[in-house]
Amino acid sequence: MFRKIVLSISIFAILFLFSGGAASASNDNIKLKVFVHYPNPHGKPVAVDTCSITSGDQVNDWAWAGWNMPASGLSYKINFATKPKNLANEQINGAISASFATWTTADSNQIFSNGGTTTAKSAKLDATNAIFFKNIRSSAIAITYIWYYPTTGQLVETDTIFNKLYKWSTTFYDGTNDCGGVSGTYDLQNIATHEFGHWIGLDDLYNSIDQDLTMYGYGDTAELKKDSLGLGDITGVLAIAP
Repeated sequence: MFRKIVLSISIFAILFLFSGGAASASNDNIKLKVFVHYPNPHGKPVAVDTCSITSGDQVNDWAWAGWNMPASGLSYKINFATKPKNLANEQINGAISASFATWTTADSNQIFSNGGTTTAKSAKLDATNAIFFKNIRSSAIAITYIWYYPTTGQLVETDTIFNKLYKWSTTFYDGTNDCGGVSGTYDLQNIATHEFGHWIGLDDLYNSIDQDLTMYGYGDTAELKKDSLGLGDITGVLAIAP
């Protein structure tokens, strides 16, 4: 009986730490939502670059996924040991930092800090907002896991995985060459900027009219245009500020 009581207290304490103390003030159960970012067209192998030049990023579409970032921001950790061999730690760190900065520039209330490295190799509720690469045996480019309180809309934790079975690259985007990435590869900053939109609380968009917005649910090889935000992306992040 004593062991059961200790176990119950331990579980509550862990949830309390994950939620920044909110567990004591909420009877809400933590819910998991998973976002899978597929190649464009959906589900088909990438044979040729299908990236298109931006023509409609002033579409004012966005969707709230059900949570908000904490006002204090989020600290993230990267597992560099899982990276593709062709990318250096500095390239990955730079691309990830730039992706977060894109959202912070649009809304200074979205705060992200680099918490160092992690050994995480799988998505789980472990008090670490982890970023890593992994062989995903599906056509997914990347997958983001979100744990949150559905009643309060408070984000608890998030992990993002990039599919190591695809080829990855990093290319500087000057805002003009939307499809100027390395042919046959996914640009890390381009895809990461989309994934981190989910951390903030934005949902995927799948209508063809939204194809030039960062939160469009499909990605292309050689694509760079998701490095910058469209009108709908900016309206959305400002609307769901912590």
